[in-house]
Amino acid sequence: MCPPTVVEVAVFAPLRKTFHYLSEFPGNPPSTGSLVKVPFGRGQRFGIVIGPAKQKTERQLKAIREVVDEKPVVGSAIMRLAKWAAEYYQHPLGDVLAATLPGALRHGSAPARKGLSEWVVVLDEQSDANQLDRSATRQATLLSLIKQGPKVATDFEGLEFDWRRPIKELEKKGFVSKRVRPDAVVQSAPAKSLVNLNDAQRAAVAALNSSNGSFHACLLHGVTGSGKTEVYMAAIEHTLSNGLGALMLVPEIILTQQMVARLTQRFGNAVGVLHSGLSDSQRAQVWLRCRDGEIKILMGTRSAVWVPLPSIGIIIVDEEHDGSFKQQEGFRYSARDVAIKRAQQLGIPIVLGTATPSLEAYLNVENGKFKVLPLPERVGIAQMPKLHCVDVRGVRLRGGLSDRLCEEMTACIARNEQVLLFLNRRGFAPIVLCHQCGHVATCHRCDAKLVWHKERGLLSCHHCGAQKNTERIEACCPEPDLVPLGLGTEQVEETLGELFPDVVIARIDRDTMRRKSAMEETFAAVRSGAVNVLIGTQMLAKGHDFSKVSLVGIIDADSQLFSTDFRAEEKLAQTIVQVSGRAGRAEFPGTVLIQTHHPQHKLLQTLLTRGYDEFAHMALAERHSAALPPYVPMALIRAESPRPELPIKFLQTLARAVKAEQIKGLDIFGPIPAAMEKRAGRFRAQVMLTASSRRILASSVKRFVETSEGVPARNNVRWSVDIDPLDTT
Repeated sequence: MCPPTVVEVAVFAPLRKTFHYLSEFPGNPPSTGSLVKVPFGRGQRFGIVIGPAKQKTERQLKAIREVVDEKPVVGSAIMRLAKWAAEYYQHPLGDVLAATLPGALRHGSAPARKGLSEWVVVLDEQSDANQLDRSATRQATLLSLIKQGPKVATDFEGLEFDWRRPIKELEKKGFVSKRVRPDAVVQSAPAKSLVNLNDAQRAAVAALNSSNGSFHACLLHGVTGSGKTEVYMAAIEHTLSNGLGALMLVPEIILTQQMVARLTQRFGNAVGVLHSGLSDSQRAQVWLRCRDGEIKILMGTRSAVWVPLPSIGIIIVDEEHDGSFKQQEGFRYSARDVAIKRAQQLGIPIVLGTATPSLEAYLNVENGKFKVLPLPERVGIAQMPKLHCVDVRGVRLRGGLSDRLCEEMTACIARNEQVLLFLNRRGFAPIVLCHQCGHVATCHRCDAKLVWHKERGLLSCHHCGAQKNTERIEACCPEPDLVPLGLGTEQVEETLGELFPDVVIARIDRDTMRRKSAMEETFAAVRSGAVNVLIGTQMLAKGHDFSKVSLVGIIDADSQLFSTDFRAEEKLAQTIVQVSGRAGRAEFPGTVLIQTHHPQHKLLQTLLTRGYDEFAHMALAERHSAALPPYVPMALIRAESPRPELPIKFLQTLARAVKAEQIKGLDIFGPIPAAMEKRAGRFRAQVMLTASSRRILASSVKRFVETSEGVPARNNVRWSVDIDPLDTT
């Protein structure tokens, strides 16, 4: 009888080591990458087999309880990527491997393909979408998908609404019909592109297609409306013609539907979508279809970077500058940077597209690591919008709106064009003050003011989610007189209703977009011309193509001008350019009005007179002189606890021990309290590390991690490592 095999397992737990277990399955030990259930402490957990144990142990080992699936769930390519990420981000390998799997697999559900539907939905030859009621936006969305070719149930999984009832309604009306599927899989033929690429687009596509199966990173730097998506699709088409697939990452869920519609129109059923709006079951099915090679083109948000695609030939990262690619809790990875590493390991090209490149991208271009593919002009007859600063010093504002902005809006609406107003602050007012005694409503769990949401009659903390009814607010004086201070999208919407009573207004923020299908329905109304004015937050800033929007108003450009975050000006410049890019994308000329109390600020003047490229080079020079990223690598060690003194004491112990080693090229700042020291009832502190090289930073952070093992206070604090932090406050 053969002795049991000893295997190494990365358990799904926040522990920075792996564990040895006996495999008592005669002649059939679990393969590397297999999902297993193992005894752990007093209970049991799931984990991934890393391989045979490399070292013998004299300890008595526990045995693996169950091999969840015969087929490994983590292939060799994803295993290699996960090991790199665990090392680079100084995070437990078990946690990293857990992040590579959909939730159903992480919790031990054996991966099983659902039976394919027995029917297909086809379009009736006499159907006419114009006969649909304008309120039937879901039916219209489904009809547009079915027009591209026969569809099965799995083709509707990426939609952000329940498609079953609208399909039945379309059947009743005679627009579509169900037929028994003739074969196992229906593949609609890719539609031919009707778009003629311009010279810049053709040059970009040619550069991408000349990679000859080798790694290279290209920065597709195109102004807003320059046709980056058509370049993506042409590159994907070339990749498919070579028998390979494609991975495309986008920063936000709200961008997926618009992009998926364009991809499926071009490539049919070969397209899959993955984002957090899907159920665990839906995500697992998409993951399985990718692993089994059925999906050739996967488009998704951050977590899609870990999905196995057997034959991948190109990776695309749209809006590479966007902060949404960085995971801010738990395993704090950048999907953009992981995607670059994945492309490098696979030896394939990667395209990073944006109108506002990150400063890291600019520096990589200067260092020769990225190749620039410029798209300097908008496609077709569309022209870049004209930007103007509106000096609001001493000007009477109504709900944040100046007279000039109101006049421009009136003229725009009269021409039957649309207006987009941007304010990245939801709610009615960010501060509520008692006019009698000066008391300001604050959150008891955070160092933050409560935001007034007038429609719901609530005061809400946007950091921990705590809420209280305005009628039940504690009395600060005998006769409290609560007044709002500051501006939010809800207040702007109310003012617009008073100033423009006959126009249709749509507000787009997290408060109005709570229903799963609300975003899709609102955008459908905007594109149909039923909406005159849009007011919204960051949700409106990027990726959307509203052909009738000719006027953009940035209501408050000052909020980020004087932030303590060294990245604040970069983020503000990107936001201004991205929001401005929503104007003038078709035949209507675009105008952008930027309201500010600081019209002479160098950031605004540089953007208006010399453009984003010049701003970026100016910002890079400042970062270089200040020894800040991207010129020096940075890490943050964060700690938090319900007891206010513990985070600082814990970090002091670690910092003192590492400082004593006098590591050359390492600078340690802190520990100091976080900018918002108290959040969700926990007190927070941090240590910042900068180094002269990546190697020195990595070894120094590792010393912090190793030192923590001998600090008794570590059991009373929650702490984390953040490599390349985007938020340093």
